[in-house]
Order: sequence, then structure tokens, then C-alpha cells
Amino acid sequence: MLALSDTRSPLAEPALLSVQVRRTRATVVLSGELDRDSAHHLVDALASLTGTDQPCWVVDAAAVTWCDAGGLRALAAAHALALTHGRRLRLVNASRCVERLVRLSGLDLRMAEARA
Repeated sequence: MLALSDTRSPLAEPALLSVQVRRTRATVVLSGELDRDSAHHLVDALASLTGTDQPCWVVDAAAVTWCDAGGLRALAAAHALALTHGRRLRLVNASRCVERLVRLSGLDLRMAEARA
């Protein structure tokens, strides 16, 4: 498990994003704040799955407590990365904040089209 600390401003509390990669299941489990400062860790974690033969990569976002536009961009980049490598990306157990942004942006529809 990789725990990352990013600081938004000198006076702000550190934003933590925990990223677990389960290669045998091609799953990335996120916990904490998926924001513009930490979102690149999601893409890095999924990039580590490019060497697997799993046809579908999974992002479990049940424990994400905050997601901003940077986090949404990282999810879109993760989807694009999966497609580039001939894989599908499934977002499962999305927390309320993640689910809302994904739905409002239409990313949920693009991910569903890729599965069809």
C-alpha cells in the first residue's frame, strides 16, 4: 500500500490519498482525497497494470472522501489509458462525491459505451 501526502497550501492540512494496487485482480483501491494534487497517483497505479493480461481494470472508489475536477480528469485519463491498451475500465463502489462528478460529466456513459 502506498500512502501519499500532498499539501494544498502551506496552511492547509495535508491531503492524503491511499492507493492499493492488486495486480492479480487488476484492481486499484483508492481511499482519501482524489484531488488535483494527488490524482496523478491513480494514473500511475493503473499504468502499472499495463503489463498484466487482465481485460478489465477496476477502480474501487468506495473510500474516496473528496473528489474535485482534478480527480475527475484523472478518472478520464485512466479510462483513456485503458482503451489505449485494449482494456476496459470499471469504476466500482464509487463514493457519493465520485459518483456525482462522473455522472454529471458524462464519463459514466463513455465508460459504459466502452463495455458494450
